[in-house]
Amino acid sequence: MSYIDESQAKGLVKRIFRNLYAAAENSTPQNFEYSQRKICKKIKGLCKEKTNAVFIAERFTNTNKWQLIWGEWCLFSAKKKLFTSNSDIELYDQIAFDLTINVRGRVSYKSFYIVLSKHALVRLIMRSQHHLKNPHNLYLYLKKITKTLVFSALELSDQYTKSNGKIRQDCTVVDDIFLPLALDIGINSQGLLAKTCTIKTFMPTHYDGAVAELSRSSPIASKPDFFDYAANFDILRT
Repeated sequence: MSYIDESQAKGLVKRIFRNLYAAAENSTPQNFEYSQRKICKKIKGLCKEKTNAVFIAERFTNTNKWQLIWGEWCLFSAKKKLFTSNSDIELYDQIAFDLTINVRGRVSYKSFYIVLSKHALVRLIMRSQHHLKNPHNLYLYLKKITKTLVFSALELSDQYTKSNGKIRQDCTVVDDIFLPLALDIGINSQGLLAKTCTIKTFMPTHYDGAVAELSRSSPIASKPDFFDYAANFDILRT
């Protein structure tokens, strides 16, 4: 299958940024004054309806202790800022998946991000070997790989913690595509600890750079269940 050229890919990235900008401008606040079961059902419905929303995991389903893990792809900046109302689109040079955790009476977000720069998006479009020729195609592909990206990022976060901050980089393979990962720790707009796992680029596993990296180390091996990483999130420990 032929690759999409760089000019086409850059054009699609611009469309994606405008699409996410419009989606954020037109979004309406969700009313969570319902039972936990109704909230979780509503969110799962949103994940099916919205192209930029992705369902990740759940437990204690259909009870008042239902816990739901999901998130949305949104505009992001290198200064670790999410899109806010009336922001200038030119301020944003990345997109991010904002991992969101809903438990009874509480919600956690803006604390764990998967980040893609414009450069990484261009390389994804050019090298995925899929027909990513419009925003819809790209969103479907992102939905397909988001869960693997989240699990790989969480595993890297665990390695960072266990190594006392010595391990900040690793790699993963998704759909025969090699992705280098880099973890960063900072403070979010709420004054709380936030982690960002940045995807530096995308390249097929047969590229020389990918072959060389994989010859030195195996891709990061994540645990099979999101809740194996529950200790990373205070909201899941209470």
